[in-house]
Amino acid sequence: MIDYVRQYYLDKDKIESFVTDKENFEELYTVLEYHSGEISYPFTANIGSMEIRINDKLVSVMNSIHKLYNELKENKSHNHNDFSYSAICETIDYLGSKLVDLRKTRLTQLEFGLNIRLPMPAEFVIKENISLHKLEIHNHNEQFNGRGEYKQFNHYNYYFKIYDKAKQFNLNENVIRFEIKYKRNKGFNPLGAFNIYDLKNKQVLKALFGDMLKRFDELTIIDNIPSDSTISVEDRKSLESYLSFNFWDKLSLRGNRNIKSIEVKKFEKLLVKNDLLKTKTFLRASLIKKFNELLDS
Repeated sequence: MIDYVRQYYLDKDKIESFVTDKENFEELYTVLEYHSGEISYPFTANIGSMEIRINDKLVSVMNSIHKLYNELKENKSHNHNDFSYSAICETIDYLGSKLVDLRKTRLTQLEFGLNIRLPMPAEFVIKENISLHKLEIHNHNEQFNGRGEYKQFNHYNYYFKIYDKAKQFNLNENVIRFEIKYKRNKGFNPLGAFNIYDLKNKQVLKALFGDMLKRFDELTIIDNIPSDSTISVEDRKSLESYLSFNFWDKLSLRGNRNIKSIEVKKFEKLLVKNDLLKTKTFLRASLIKKFNELLDS
């Protein structure tokens, strides 16, 4: 569920003196001017994969708490397995035991996502079935040097990502990940997340999942059309238009907004009529099932 977090301390002086104390952190990295020997910011220290960064204005703690948990349990830094509610709580408490006043920090960035298993390779679903988000084309489409498909849709307050988790980590199963990364706290503060300890609140996690599911619903995901399909030629031509980003981009112009809403409804009816939403229905149900399993464990 929860992955990357970025938070900052309101009281810089107290945490800086704590982190720079050798009894608390044996290793502290700084910038050293070679000739004068002058030490300057930033200072950095680590709790596993979590980085503490101190500059002249603030102190930040950032990285994946999911990876931190796996480092503690398996001595391996990865996030391809499930991250349950109890594991989230345990990791936050551990981080709090290694720092002072963690409850006084403020979250500035946050990632929420779920891994679900598929009966087919995730790269096929990402490449063939997932096309648009909010009727806009992806901003990034990468293959990680042959390690699976990755699509990212950039929006003002968040990124929505879909990628092949199995290929990324060379897993012997098919795993796809859906993830929302909030770029600013205004995206998750209304959901009740202000401090990392709020992520131990199940109601907050439910709100975060609800927001991710809303973003999922905004994806255009349609089934592959077999060569022997009985879909009419007219419907095929309409689908070809609706799956084109250029079609929706032109309708997004100020003078075409009323037309766009009409075409959206026609597109939705066309997908239902030709029974092309089985993949999306399966993925949505799998996300809900996975979230409920993790929240109860």
